[in-house]
Amino acid sequence: AVVSTQSTGGDLGICLWINKTLYESVELKPLPDDVEPRLVGAVDTPMDLDEPASGEEGEWKGADQIQSDLVTLSDTPRAKWTALCNLDVIKKRNKPKAPPTAPKAAPFFLQTTKELVPKFVVEEKAPEEKESSKPLRVGESDFQRMLLANTGNTQEILRYMDSMPTPMLDLELQSLSPSDGGSHELVEGFLNFLGAAHALRTSFDLVQAYTNVFLKYNRQYLMETASLRKKLAELRNLHKDQWADLQRRIQEVVCVTNFLKNVAL
Repeated sequence: AVVSTQSTGGDLGICLWINKTLYESVELKPLPDDVEPRLVGAVDTPMDLDEPASGEEGEWKGADQIQSDLVTLSDTPRAKWTALCNLDVIKKRNKPKAPPTAPKAAPFFLQTTKELVPKFVVEEKAPEEKESSKPLRVGESDFQRMLLANTGNTQEILRYMDSMPTPMLDLELQSLSPSDGGSHELVEGFLNFLGAAHALRTSFDLVQAYTNVFLKYNRQYLMETASLRKKLAELRNLHKDQWADLQRRIQEVVCVTNFLKNVAL
């Protein structure tokens, strides 16, 4: 393709020239002797280039969703949602093998046993209490109140989850089921949120990460509750249809790209 500029009558326009033979079948015929070249007209809407157009002040931001049938990724750094999916592995890797301990000072007098052959008394260490690796939540959080409100504002919940630190978001998803301090309404509300988020087709990478972590922590309760199993099946079918559509579009782009790479120009 070739891009050129054309100025006619004080108006400046941009022309895009492409080779039609790359996109459709073109029959080449000789031109008659009396043919006249077709002139390209000027731009219909004149614009003063010295004056900024209305609405261009400040930083430009595109639409959140170009078309409703397309899948849009978020602008969240990839490291954030990948860390959410592998937070337990990261914690295990960063955990020290043994806590640092100060050297124990030796007593001035070493105690011995009262026997024919005295032996040194060895102090028995008290068993250390293992710290629970599972964090505890006290009270209801803002995130849980948003799920229970059931206002249908999926975009607001997505923005709130995106603004949360990764460990806090992991704790919120871990505390939804009744066995972990949550409730049945919280699990059902988050399932409804995931279904609405999949239907929006925005922040596709974040929604997949949230679904992964949610199922990892709550799969046992989901399989034991009949009403939630039905909602889970609906979410699976929606996810399957979206992925099939996305895979078809990716395959089309790959085929066209391979054709353009191998075509003889």
